[in-house]
Amino acid sequence: MSVYETLDYKHFIRSWVDGLPGGGRGTYRKLSDFLGVSTTLVSQVVNGPKHFSMENAVDLAEFMALGDRESEHFLLLVEYGRAGSHKYQERLKRRIAKAQSAAQQLSERLEKDRVLTDHESATYYANWTYTAITHLIACDPLMTIDDLATRLNLPRAVVAKTVGFLVETRILINRGDGGMEVGPKLTHVGADSPLVIKHHQNWRLKGFNQMIQKGEHDLFYTAPMSLSHETSALIRSELPAFIEKIVKLVGPSPSETVRCLNIDWFEY
Repeated sequence: MSVYETLDYKHFIRSWVDGLPGGGRGTYRKLSDFLGVSTTLVSQVVNGPKHFSMENAVDLAEFMALGDRESEHFLLLVEYGRAGSHKYQERLKRRIAKAQSAAQQLSERLEKDRVLTDHESATYYANWTYTAITHLIACDPLMTIDDLATRLNLPRAVVAKTVGFLVETRILINRGDGGMEVGPKLTHVGADSPLVIKHHQNWRLKGFNQMIQKGEHDLFYTAPMSLSHETSALIRSELPAFIEKIVKLVGPSPSETVRCLNIDWFEY
C-alpha cells in the first residue's frame, strides 16, 4: 500500500509491516527499539486507540525508509489521526486530498520521464551507497534495510534514508511481496558531467577501504612504469576496447553478485 492510499496512518503501518519478507516477523520489536519505546506502546498505537507523538512519527518515517515527500504526507496522516476536533480534521483532510492528487500527477509523470533530474542525479552520485544499494537489490530483491545495513556495514538510518530516496525517485520500486526491484529510471552520467568526477572519487575511496580487508576474490594492482611513447599509446587504445568487452559481457548477465571495476591510466 502506498502512503497516499489511506487516511489511517495505522492502517498504512500494518500494511507496510505485513508486506515485509516473512510477514514482517520481529519488525514491531525492532521498531520499538528504534523509537525507544515499549513494544506494548507500539501495539497499543498500531492496533488500538493510542497515537504516536509527532516526534515518534518522524523517526517512524525514517524507520520505514520513506522518501522526503512520503514522509511529509505520513506526518500529515499522523496529525490527522491525532486531531482533537472535527473542524481541524476537515482542514487536514483537504490538505491530504490535495497532496494525494499531486502525488498521482507526479507518479504519472515519473512513468514517462525516465531520466533523473539534475537534482536527483546530484544526490544519487553524491555517495557510493546509492549505486551500491541499487545493484544489491538487483541481485536480491528481498534484501531488507537491515540486510543492506549489515552487508554494507552502514548505520541503519543512513540506509533507510538512501532507500527512501531510491524508492521516491523510482530508481527502486516496492513490490507486492515486500521486496524491491530496480525501476525504469536511467542513471547514466556522461563523461562531460561534473558529477562523473565525484562518482569516480566515491568508488576509488571505497576501493581504498576495501584493500584493508581484501578478500580472496579481490584484485588490486598498481604498477608505476617507464615505457615508450608508442607502447603507452597502444595500451591507452586497448583500454576502451577492454572496457567495451566487459560491458557487453555484463549486459545480458543475470544479477547474482556485485563488483566494482576501477581502472586508472595516467602520466605522472
